Amino acid sequence: MNVMALLEYLDEELSKSATVPLTGKRLVDVEKCLDIVSELRVTLPDDVKDAEVIVRDREQILADAQRQAEQIIADAQQQFEQMVSNHAIVQEAQRRANAIVKDAVAKADEEADSCTAYLNDVLGNVEQHLKRVLDDVHQNRLEVTSGGDGNNAARGGR
Repeated sequence: MNVMALLEYLDEELSKSATVPLTGKRLVDVEKCLDIVSELRVTLPDDVKDAEVIVRDREQILADAQRQAEQIIADAQQQFEQMVSNHAIVQEAQRRANAIVKDAVAKADEEADSCTAYLNDVLGNVEQHLKRVLDDVHQNRLEVTSGGDGNNAARGGR
């Protein structure tokens, strides 16, 4: 039988027992009631028995739970600090990378300016050389055209 059925059976036994006149008390079969109580004890679920153990051991369970909670908090704090530390390392690496890029850009700009100045000098020299050559060509042309009549006659007379 289950617990509820046994309690119902005990209730019936108590309800149908004879009453003692003028007292309001009942005459019960003690042996039968004790048997029912005994049966109840045997059929009580293990969970109820476990609950009694838990109630008795609740201080220990609470202390264990408190220790576990403190350990979880300590672990979480340590993980948080590690993450913050990693974040700081990443920030420092980012700062250094930005500085390296800035230096590289500055050096590239400096090199570009230097190359531009060098190219400007070379092109200036080429321009002056070409002007001299052009001036020489122009001068030679003038000489050819101004003295060309005498030279042509001399050539023709030969």
